[in-house]
Amino acid sequence: MSVCLEHNFELDLIAQELKKIKAKRILVQLPEGFRICINLITQKLREHIGEDLEILYSLNPAYGPCLVDEYGANEVGADVIIHFGHVEYPFYRPSTKTMFIPVEFQAIDVDKVRSLLNTICKENTRVCLVSTSQHIKLCKRLEEVINKCQVIYKGVVYGCTTSDTENCDILVVVAGGRFSCLSQYLTLLKKEHNLTVYCLDPYANTLWDPKEEIRKILSTRIWKIHEALNKQRWLIVIGFYGQSRNELVKLLVNKLRERGFDVSVAKVLKIDRESLLNLGSSFDVVVIASCPYLAFDFYDLDIPVLTIGEALMIINGDMSRYIYPW
Repeated sequence: MSVCLEHNFELDLIAQELKKIKAKRILVQLPEGFRICINLITQKLREHIGEDLEILYSLNPAYGPCLVDEYGANEVGADVIIHFGHVEYPFYRPSTKTMFIPVEFQAIDVDKVRSLLNTICKENTRVCLVSTSQHIKLCKRLEEVINKCQVIYKGVVYGCTTSDTENCDILVVVAGGRFSCLSQYLTLLKKEHNLTVYCLDPYANTLWDPKEEIRKILSTRIWKIHEALNKQRWLIVIGFYGQSRNELVKLLVNKLRERGFDVSVAKVLKIDRESLLNLGSSFDVVVIASCPYLAFDFYDLDIPVLTIGEALMIINGDMSRYIYPW
């Protein structure tokens, strides 16, 4: 079964809403992994609505619900943006009407996932689940079918938000790949807790302990922080839309300048390795103020690339506790 058929794009629901608001032109935004489904989406919407609906696609980044292509929608005069792959980000609301479609993964073997969770379930243990948008229904189902311990679904998490861990003994991050789980573990480091954290990948049917990988990440991050100590020329890279974080950037700029550092600010929709390499030796330190996890992708560059939290650790002179994301 293809990726497109394994996921629920809720095209019937979208068509109903578009008819209701009498939309004439829409902008569809998909994460990269779902862009192979463009033809399917076009076909199904045309079947429901007809040829009068003009469908345009955005190929701008869609890493999360913090990056809704408002500029693209305004440029083409779209009545509504259909943003697939995420639910709405709690700290940002697009200026253009937007429908967020989580795109639930439908090909899950619930019994296999339940068996994985049963290996860590014990009587009187509270196992809290958080997930990415694709696994909301799965987690709610697991609340119902697991009786060996108390399972509590705490909702959707993002790469830069902290899980609600109140009344939890174990936290399980339900997500494909590694990014979401590792991010959640890192956000918890600034909190006092005795939680055990596991990563559950319902695509691969695996349950794993991230502690060793986190240890390696922290070893690299602490080294990068020490490389940045007392460096003079700082560049803060700020994003667009929900990744602009203007107040945080203003705080960071002021604190760095108070310490006598030279600070510049750059705004970018998509930051990549080539963009940083093209800076040459213009700066001693780069701080990524858009998506914090991006800083980890550039660990091998000659200059230290930090998150906002890591920059604040330097400013505050406190290395006793790792701060992620800010």
